[in-house]
Amino acid sequence: MVLTKPATCAVVIAGASSASAKEPPSGTPRSPQNSSFLPPSISTFGNSISATVRLTKLHHDTVERIALVCGPHAKALHDHTAKALSVTALQADERHGFVQSKATPCWEATVLDPKSKFVVALGLGRRDETLILKLLQDAHRRVADPQSLVLFTDGLPSYATVFPRVFGVAYRPPRKHLQGRPPAVRYRIPRSLAYTQVIKHREGRRLVEVEVRLAHGRQKRVDRELEVLGYTVANTSAIERQNGTARQMTPHMHRKGLSFARRAVTRSALAHLVTLAYNWCRVNASLKRVIAEPQGKRRYEQRTPAMAIGIADRPFTLGELLVPR
Repeated sequence: MVLTKPATCAVVIAGASSASAKEPPSGTPRSPQNSSFLPPSISTFGNSISATVRLTKLHHDTVERIALVCGPHAKALHDHTAKALSVTALQADERHGFVQSKATPCWEATVLDPKSKFVVALGLGRRDETLILKLLQDAHRRVADPQSLVLFTDGLPSYATVFPRVFGVAYRPPRKHLQGRPPAVRYRIPRSLAYTQVIKHREGRRLVEVEVRLAHGRQKRVDRELEVLGYTVANTSAIERQNGTARQMTPHMHRKGLSFARRAVTRSALAHLVTLAYNWCRVNASLKRVIAEPQGKRRYEQRTPAMAIGIADRPFTLGELLVPR
């Protein structure tokens, strides 16, 4: 598969020349590959910028500059490829984080296709209605049929408020009187669209009850989608599992870790870089597929989320994705 890239993705990370690199130990082979592709690859394995500096023997400013260049490129590549996605279900959730200090929260909100495990949309900011609105609008633009799906989230009230405005069909009721203001715009939920909340009730740290609440749409549509997904009850297990993977891949998201994001631009760049690596480079064990004709001992095809959703035919490396052709 020839991966087409947007014209704005003119990223050359080989600019990390030997002049900006620290002198490697004697006996270490020197090649352009070390200074070009290692920093973004190492950063997506949960290593902080300081740890990447120690592993690559590059200067701290060089590693940070590479991350700041690769992050916008990863976002532009996602915008270019994640279009008209064929999905019938979505799961959304948020991961807590902060920038500079805990007084400045920076949440990562994601929308994921539970069938292919592909991250459809990503948003960063305060956990409020503005963030949820931008997140769902982004997901709406990337889905082929946004009015024929089921959304599963937690009990955050902003989702229930924003969902009809983004995915519903807008209409204006007829006027009952000739005087006064016209009726406000309302939103109709089609029969092929539904939204379900999975609310967890806790007492301290102990989970005592899981409440499944139909917020919009029809229960028959939800039951039909659960049968397609192979679920017995509505849940957000796929997005919660991706939360754990993203925390392992992002150094700033480690629980009780010592890597802190000091600048919002670095925080955003690494988040988009990790999302790119997750979708296109990392194979997912739950996505493996039986090969029709086994090749020796190989009986399964290991797939990435991009392969499972149908926009790639093989796993890519970050070098192939970040360097222009």
